[in-house]
Amino acid sequence: MSQPFRLGVSYTSTVWPDICIDFRDDHLLLQANAPLDAMSSALWGGGHMRATHFINWKVPLTYRCEDPTLMMRDQLTEWGYPVADSIGLQTAAKITHASIEEEAGDRYRMICCATAGTRNSARAGKARETFSAYRCGTINIFLLMDAYLTPSAMINGIITATEAKAAALQDTGIVDEDGDAATGTTTDSIVLASSQNREYGEPHQFAGAATTLGNAIGRLVYKAVHEAIDTQGEA
Repeated sequence: MSQPFRLGVSYTSTVWPDICIDFRDDHLLLQANAPLDAMSSALWGGGHMRATHFINWKVPLTYRCEDPTLMMRDQLTEWGYPVADSIGLQTAAKITHASIEEEAGDRYRMICCATAGTRNSARAGKARETFSAYRCGTINIFLLMDAYLTPSAMINGIITATEAKAAALQDTGIVDEDGDAATGTTTDSIVLASSQNREYGEPHQFAGAATTLGNAIGRLVYKAVHEAIDTQGEA
């Protein structure tokens, strides 16, 4: 079991103590001591930016999605977080059941935090009913690492993480509305953030499954998503 918020409210990484994760009633806050270089599909702060605060907000039942970006900004302000240095995701999944995996290896220290709910599971690559309106993220993955990566390696890492998420869904038996193996849900999101620590020397140029970095990404994401899915129905 690697779900610290089922019993506690704060977690400090054992491999990279600069990263703390706190449970704050309706959201998780992952906080770094110094800005990290991030790429993400986040609602707030998405794309490529530097950030110190990474938030996974469990939206209330009264949530209205006419302007989710404005809602996220207002919520960050209410919490007192630095809006310009924050990346925010939204979810309907249980944040108390967030799963954390971490390790240190070949020029990296890495932490993965994932939350998962699979009621809107889907299989990418097939025709289905689609919507233009925004809906909250359901499988949210945060990958924070002390490492030095090229921009292409960061994107490669996101690909590897997504493949690992799909593998976890398949191995837990999650299917779409037609009974086909799901590759995700309709509203997933991911953040990959790196310290870009030059003390490691040459950067990682690749992060595919055959590299030390990519293999770690895949294993940590797989284990975290697998556990979050397995326990989503537990109290």
